[in-house]
Amino acid sequence: MRYIGIFMIGLLFGASVVFGYFKFQTNSPSNSIPSGENTYQAGFDAARKLAEDSDVGGVFRTPDDVRTIFGVVTAIAGNRITIQTQSRNPFDDPALRDRTILVTTDTKITKTLPGDMEAFQKEMEAFVKKTQEGKGAGLTPPRPPQPIKTAVDVSSIVVGDTLTVTAVENIKNMKEFSAREIQI
Repeated sequence: MRYIGIFMIGLLFGASVVFGYFKFQTNSPSNSIPSGENTYQAGFDAARKLAEDSDVGGVFRTPDDVRTIFGVVTAIAGNRITIQTQSRNPFDDPALRDRTILVTTDTKITKTLPGDMEAFQKEMEAFVKKTQEGKGAGLTPPRPPQPIKTAVDVSSIVVGDTLTVTAVENIKNMKEFSAREIQI
């Protein structure tokens, strides 16, 4: 019974310290939300800054220069392709999840094909064998078999395809842009 009483006193003391600590932190002038801006947006911006400044904040940062994006085709209208992208940064503008790609006469479109599966399998077996033979011998490792890239036109792209799109300019904040290269 005596241990339960000591435990309860310790629990109350600990809860008081934690409450006081968080109360002080909330009312502290060093709070990251500027005074007079007690709005949702101010709180969101403060949380974003806290996350980006943390040790793992690099995961949330989008590079300043973005020229390549990945996405799934959701619509096609002539030379305009709409894709839905997924950013690794949850704070990126949700309006940029859907982007429109303009296909010009200069746009290079390629489709990756596995080619002849029997030949690919033979190449893969030879690659594995060469890799196992080269262990510890100081040899440069052999290159794995490469898929076949075939030049195609915009009519080869269908809704549901996954595209890798490269642009000439920085497209970080662009909803619509011209593609230099599209890989299906």
